[in-house]
Amino acid sequence: MSLARTRVVSSARTRHRCLVIGHRGASATAPENTRAAIVAAQRAGADMVELDVQLSADGQPVVFHDTRLERTTDGRGTIGRTRAQALALLDAGRWFALRFRGERILRLEEALRAAGTMGVNVELKRTRARRRLACAAVAAARRAGAMRRILWSSFDAGLLHELPADAPRALICARGPDASLIAAARLGCRAWHPREDLVTPARVARAHALRLRVHAWTVDQASRAQALSRAGIDGVFTNDPARIRGALARLKPRVPPTAGRGALA
Repeated sequence: MSLARTRVVSSARTRHRCLVIGHRGASATAPENTRAAIVAAQRAGADMVELDVQLSADGQPVVFHDTRLERTTDGRGTIGRTRAQALALLDAGRWFALRFRGERILRLEEALRAAGTMGVNVELKRTRARRRLACAAVAAARRAGAMRRILWSSFDAGLLHELPADAPRALICARGPDASLIAAARLGCRAWHPREDLVTPARVARAHALRLRVHAWTVDQASRAQALSRAGIDGVFTNDPARIRGALARLKPRVPPTAGRGALA
């Protein structure tokens, strides 16, 4: 069974290696969160891709990181005040390189279909419309037939509460790691996503004891990825999947702790 799938299997029986998760796709080599970035991550050998999702003005879940359009498109204004049909007309690739001219902002359903059988971490962006975003995103995932290969994540624990009870989820952490780790366990999360500088061997061990997998963000240095893998983490988010995959391949594989909830395999 490929590590690109997100079906849960017993970690006691699974030979483990640290997952390589393309951050916004392979965003070091293609414009972030676009079809080109998803394809580039697949070609680089990433196990999963991470995509940011928020709502358009008319309630469509679209794949986009920023609140405003200016940094990565030729549009102006905010995602939340622009209708999906207008968003689809914007160029989301030329800012990165001329050869990516014509890349578009994807609806979540389109992005999930573009990912094929690859596992996808869908990060739900903070919003006051928590239930609306969660319901729209789950509906899109179901239309794409992708529910079994999605790991849902957010900085917002309240947003994670709005997901179906059986949806695998992860709490993202940028500060207060010890409290965040406990909160993730209480939420029934499958994984905990700390910023990479918050990772310590002790926290990894505690997470595993709480039946949480640890995926750290964002790691683009080969030596840092290797150090984190040796510390016992289960995955790294990276803008450069090819580089990090190569670095991790040079390490000997390790067997995961039997206390883990399961391997994303």
